[in-house]
Amino acid sequence: MSLYEQGITVTKRPDNVRPKKPGLKSRIIGLGFRFLALMAMWALLSGMYDAFHLSLGVFCCALVTWLSMDMFPAEGEVWPMSALLRSAVRVTGYAPWLIWQIVVANVRMLRLAFHPNPKKVINPRIVTFKTRLRSKLALTMLANSITLTPGTITVMIDERGYVAVHSIDDASAEGMPGEMERKIKDIFEVD
Repeated sequence: MSLYEQGITVTKRPDNVRPKKPGLKSRIIGLGFRFLALMAMWALLSGMYDAFHLSLGVFCCALVTWLSMDMFPAEGEVWPMSALLRSAVRVTGYAPWLIWQIVVANVRMLRLAFHPNPKKVINPRIVTFKTRLRSKLALTMLANSITLTPGTITVMIDERGYVAVHSIDDASAEGMPGEMERKIKDIFEVD
């Protein structure tokens, strides 16, 4: 009896499809943004704007950009320039919100630490969910944001959007995926 007669269909999983390699234009755009971000951070943190220090900064930032070429995905080909600029603006709005969430979670962890009966309130568990995010950069931002928030640690995340998070109590577990996923989706959605 064949698989078809048994009612079983065999299809190739889309996860086995290899992603298209980024083109030269996308790599140059990605490297340019990375270099400019590093150089801006160098100038901001060093506070020295004479020729020697700026040339040293250019050399160091160029070296770090070159050494990290294969570490970060090149998504410039997927996103038009207007979408990149819009995402950069939205990230600046996301950062204060994330900092506030970290403060709130720290207060909650402080209450857990000083609770008279911690066994009653601490309920560690692994929460799994499927996110709607698809971009590697968005998935990375979600995983890092969850881990930065006290009481939760991202245990596993894959390119298909499956996420496993360890949470220390019920309040931490109830927030998954929640508003954080929605805000990150707003940052990275492409028109």
